[in-house]
Order: sequence, then structure tokens, then C-alpha cells
Amino acid sequence: MEDVVKLKGKLEELRDLAVKLGAEDARLMEPKDIVVKNWVRWKCRFGCENYGRSLMCPPFSPTPEETRALLKEYEYALIIRQKAPATDLHKLALELERRAFLQGFYSALGFTAGSCKLCEKCDVEKGLCAKPQLARPSMESCGIDVFSTARNAGYQMEVLTSKEQEYHRYGLLLIK
Repeated sequence: MEDVVKLKGKLEELRDLAVKLGAEDARLMEPKDIVVKNWVRWKCRFGCENYGRSLMCPPFSPTPEETRALLKEYEYALIIRQKAPATDLHKLALELERRAFLQGFYSALGFTAGSCKLCEKCDVEKGLCAKPQLARPSMESCGIDVFSTARNAGYQMEVLTSKEQEYHRYGLLLIK
């Protein structure tokens, strides 16, 4: 029982840390509530100008099948919500991953939103990431339906109808 209380405390510390580091909100959820769909990558393929231009995007990023298998290896997830534009979500996800690792969650893995912007141009021809310690795929590139996943975490998320509307960005931290 003491171990469960200690674990819950560590998870809540990570949630609170996310807000302290710049997230508007963060919520713990179970990986089974993360929705992975094949159509998400199809939307990348037929609708995103970055398709095939970054090693963190399709067709180079993990497939929905690989993502489903990965999620089965984790016990917890922390979904991070950030009002956009705001602090760099990518840096926030990496810092949470690092802090989780230092707390003993050595398999922690972060996901960001949107395409990778670490390099001016990704060298997809060589197939080697120039910044592998910093690069992370977006949830979408791995087939995660961000709308359904955010809703499963209790967030209200609707399709925006104009660029002037306020929007949020979401990140994810998997924790074992």
C-alpha cells in the first residue's frame, strides 16, 4: 500500500511539474484511453506539407501498429495541454521525460505535437537524425487521434473553424 501511495505521489509531482514548466494543464490517464487510428497517418500523408520531409513524420515515424504495441508496455500517461502559442511544447515534453527518468521512471517517453522543427532541414536522404537525443515524434505522426485522446482525458476539444480562434496544443508522456 505504501508503494502505491509513493507511486501516486510521484505521478502527481510530474503532473504539477508540467504546469510549473509551462503547461496550462496536465492530466494523468491510462494508456488504454489513448486512441490510435490508421486514418491519422493518412491525414498526414494526404494533407500535410511535411509528409516525407522529416524523420519524425510519416513515413519514417512509428506506425499505428507499432504505437499500439508500445502503449501496451506502459501503465500511465500524462497528457499535457498548452495554450498556443506558448512555451515550446517540445522542450516541455523533453524536460518532463528527463524528470520522470530521474524519478525512477526510466522508460518514460515523450511525444509532441506537429512536425519537428529542431533542424532547418531534415536529412531524410541519409536517414539519420542529427539530434536523436532531442527529436521526438508527434502524437499524430504515430497514429494517435489527439481529439479522441484529449476527450478521453476530460478535455473539451472541437474543430476550429477559423485561424483567429484560440487553440491548444497537446503533448504526451508515457510512464511505466
